[in-house]
Amino acid sequence: MWGIIALLIFAAIIILLQLANVLVPIALLFGAVVFLVIFFKFFVKKFEPYESALIYRFGRFHRASPSGWTILIPGMERIGAVVDLREQRQDIEIPIISQEGLEINLGTIAYFYVTNAVKSVLHIQNYKEALVELIRSRVRDLAGEFTFTQLVINIEDISDALRKQVASVTENWGLEITTFEIAKLDPPEEIMDALRGKRVAQEELEAKRFMAEARRIITAALGEGTKTFDDKTTTYLYIKALENMKSSKMMIPTEFMDIVKPGGSQGNLAKGMIAGTTFNKALNMIGQEIMQEESIGKREIEEIVDNNNNNNNNE
Repeated sequence: MWGIIALLIFAAIIILLQLANVLVPIALLFGAVVFLVIFFKFFVKKFEPYESALIYRFGRFHRASPSGWTILIPGMERIGAVVDLREQRQDIEIPIISQEGLEINLGTIAYFYVTNAVKSVLHIQNYKEALVELIRSRVRDLAGEFTFTQLVINIEDISDALRKQVASVTENWGLEITTFEIAKLDPPEEIMDALRGKRVAQEELEAKRFMAEARRIITAALGEGTKTFDDKTTTYLYIKALENMKSSKMMIPTEFMDIVKPGGSQGNLAKGMIAGTTFNKALNMIGQEIMQEESIGKREIEEIVDNNNNNNNNE
């Protein structure tokens, strides 16, 4: 009886030892997995390649962590700030008053990046807002010393001077200004109205000169009877003659180009008003008159050149 009990106890011990050999490695593996999960969850932080983090220990700055993996001690350390180190762009609209009192809107573009993450956080409260306010202040101070015309003419030099002024301050904030330029300069409305009026007046003057030249050439080529032609008919004949002259470099005002568009009725009207000759022959006569005018101009130029050469030789 006791022998059987002893055998059962011995068998139980053997079985427990066998189970222990299997369970212990499993338990150790499970414990290691749990440890790694807890470690990476609470002790390890990962930052992008373009990021830098400021680590605080017991509420005070301790170190700047580079990109990649870093270890934090829970309860003792925390992430104070994460700084983007990539180049950034800032567009700023700035209303200014020029030296003569004109209200002008400037559009500036600044490209910059953080060179020192610690300075960008600890030396300035918000470096982006501070940069915008600094640029606005310096632009108003410097641009206000110039007239509107001076701003337009010297815009590149003014941009370079502003970049140097801003860079001297932002260096203490851990920022590097790579590019700064005044990309837009909107003059006041009264100047725009004056410029538009001047452009319109110039275009009208060019159109009148073109019309007078066309009428003079056509009258010389086709006779006095063409004086009764209206402006559109005269313009059509003149432009068509110019088109037939492949080498002509005459500048045609854009407002007259609609007259010779294909499908228009002005061509039929012009053909019907020319008497005693064919339409194509009339165009050739007009072209010959234009060529004669051009050749006269060339001869005059040659005479001037020859006279200058003769004077130089006599000297």
